Amino acid sequence: MLSKKASKYGGFILLAIGLVLLVTVFIFAYVEYKSVTVPEIGSTENIISWMLSWGIYLVMKIAFLGIMGWVGSIITLRGVSLLTASEERY
Repeated sequence: MLSKKASKYGGFILLAIGLVLLVTVFIFAYVEYKSVTVPEIGSTENIISWMLSWGIYLVMKIAFLGIMGWVGSIITLRGVSLLTASEERY
């Protein structure tokens, strides 16, 4: 069984890692949002081609950021659970 100090420090470490992951996800998402450029209006084929290539890229990016955010939130939840459990247990 973990001691109270080890449980508390582990909770803080997990909380910090989870928060860093979540902040990183938001920074990546903001950078991607700011980097979107609208193509020059040309032919319809150019616009459709740009939309398809951008859509595929966007789906991959959203999947990556979604999984990273999900993992960050789980780690943060475990850290908070470990902190509250260490206070309640002892």
